Amino acid sequence: MTLRVAWLSVLLVSCSGLPDPRTSPEGCHDEGRQLLQRSAERAGRPWRRLREVEAGYAGEWGSWVRRLQPVLVDAGFRQGSRERYLPPLGRIEQTHRGPAGIKRVVRTPGAVEVFFNHRPSTRKDELNAAALVADGYALFLFGADWLLARGSEWRYDPAEPSRTVDDDACRLVFGVLRPGLGTAREDRVVAWISERDQRLRRVQFTLEGLASTAGADVDVTFRDFQAGPSGTEFPRHFVETVQRPVHLHAHEWRLIDLQAH
Repeated sequence: MTLRVAWLSVLLVSCSGLPDPRTSPEGCHDEGRQLLQRSAERAGRPWRRLREVEAGYAGEWGSWVRRLQPVLVDAGFRQGSRERYLPPLGRIEQTHRGPAGIKRVVRTPGAVEVFFNHRPSTRKDELNAAALVADGYALFLFGADWLLARGSEWRYDPAEPSRTVDDDACRLVFGVLRPGLGTAREDRVVAWISERDQRLRRVQFTLEGLASTAGADVDVTFRDFQAGPSGTEFPRHFVETVQRPVHLHAHEWRLIDLQAH
């Protein structure tokens, strides 16, 4: 079943109320980048400043997304994870655990290795999905600072009205990731930056790095921020929602442990 047919078969189809990341406004590059830089500074520039970060996560997947994207979700393995980030090297190490056992992912610039219960995978879809997930989780944890390192063409239109997350008014900054998440040549993103405290409260992004998700876009909202070392800050609560081509709950998870230096 193709992605579009699978999506359209879902009974919970509804229209997204969020802007489309692929539609960039006629905004100002300089002001868009400045907004993102202020957000990165608010978080303490963790991707640029820290040498190593270890994080533990636990969460639950939505039932529909498990059915529609079994390779990406990989619910048999991805119920909880322990992750190690080495920002100066661009290296990510993930150890996922679930009822099917242990999945280990090593993501480096331009490459990915995947092991299921210590056996290496050579399947293209599994490798591409793992690369996309690893890059995505770096974005979620390191936020605006990671976006600055990876993205470009940041646009902000001051004529556009603010959007809210939890009654927090946000300015929207549109940009391009080249390369995109995982194996994508490029992805489009929208960063929602709080007018009140400059925190990154939501990020929307396309998913062009996997055949089964091409044409889709999702968003992740961030809540419950905690202080880290060296003046850094990290979100602890994450909620992911598919926005297009259907609107449905995908994933909710929490940061349960963090060590960084």
